Amino acid sequence: MSAASVTAFPRRTPPAILVVEDEVLARALICDELRAHGFKVLEASSAVDAITVLDSVRVDLLFVDVHLPGPRNGLDVARHVQARGMPVQIILTSGKSEASAIPDLDELGLFIRKPYLISRVLDLVSHSLNWPEMPRS
Repeated sequence: MSAASVTAFPRRTPPAILVVEDEVLARALICDELRAHGFKVLEASSAVDAITVLDSVRVDLLFVDVHLPGPRNGLDVARHVQARGMPVQIILTSGKSEASAIPDLDELGLFIRKPYLISRVLDLVSHSLNWPEMPRS
């Protein structure tokens, strides 16, 4: 069988996205939209919970707020992913910080400032995962 005759099959399962956001309404909104577009979505409200999820479940993309309550923040979660060499795409978000204020942002991932348009988040997610363009609602 030649390489030219091999058919690419669609993925059997959708990519898994971990959304880490301490604001319940913001987390619910983004998670609902991602699920509506066919993604498997996991949720965490703190850095500690996010790290627990990352260490126990395969995740393809991390969508994390930079500012989280508790002893660790979203940057700590992103650095945890990097330090362990996990093949996880990262999108950081913040309503308090500008991208220029985040150290090592270029090495960590993409950044989107709050308040964000859901359509922009969906575009970033699909681009990061090399996933087909999602239809606009």
